[in-house]
Amino acid sequence: MRSMLTVKKALISAVTVVSIIIFFTSAQILSDVPPTIQNTISEPEGYQRMVYPSGSFSSWIQNLPLKSDLIIMDYREQNIQSGFYNLFGVVKMPLMFKLDLEQCADFAMRFWAEFHKEKGRLDQLFLFDYSGQKKYLRDSGQTYTAFLKTAFANTNSHSLKMGCTPIAPDELMPGDLFVQNEKGGVGHVSVILDICQSSDGKRLFLVGYSFMPAQEFHIENAADEYGIDGWFTLEGYIQYLRDHLDYGEPVLRRFAH
Repeated sequence: MRSMLTVKKALISAVTVVSIIIFFTSAQILSDVPPTIQNTISEPEGYQRMVYPSGSFSSWIQNLPLKSDLIIMDYREQNIQSGFYNLFGVVKMPLMFKLDLEQCADFAMRFWAEFHKEKGRLDQLFLFDYSGQKKYLRDSGQTYTAFLKTAFANTNSHSLKMGCTPIAPDELMPGDLFVQNEKGGVGHVSVILDICQSSDGKRLFLVGYSFMPAQEFHIENAADEYGIDGWFTLEGYIQYLRDHLDYGEPVLRRFAH
């Protein structure tokens, strides 16, 4: 009887040790997973993320990597100390240039370009001239970096408003834009990063933007009057723009081939 108890105790001890090893191994694996929008920012209770085809621009946007901190760096490598932002996260995509180039519209173009580069589709990459006419990298005679620098320096929110495809509110997907520009001068561009939906069809949006001076792209955490658990309602984000970024009424636009 005593030997049986000894065996049982040994088995229990072995199981406990194995369980501890599995726990710490799993924790280590999880800690090694780089943070992304999808694995870092949870959707509100009662909502589920919308799923888009693998390899699509929308799926790529949903899985953008995030920095491990909430520090926004500008083109001078200085920390943006802004009490204006309510940060949900900062996209891990350092600025390309030590120039005041990568602002709001430019980062929207940067995402579109980086997607094509990562997917090996640079022959399909286009951006716009100031008037909104498509300009293809393959026809430019420029390197990828030079092509982006030209676009960033010579276009703005007006270019995206004129060149991108208009869309209806119920068609919105990650990667789509809120574009504010009524007169061709200074405007603003925000990018939809993720969308979740309730069982009754109500949708919420993660939205972010770069700003002035040129700086890393951040995800804005919606205050309660604009959304739920940091996610914006569509009407809530439009009101947020009216309240805080008054560059004109936004229109909805999409990069589309």
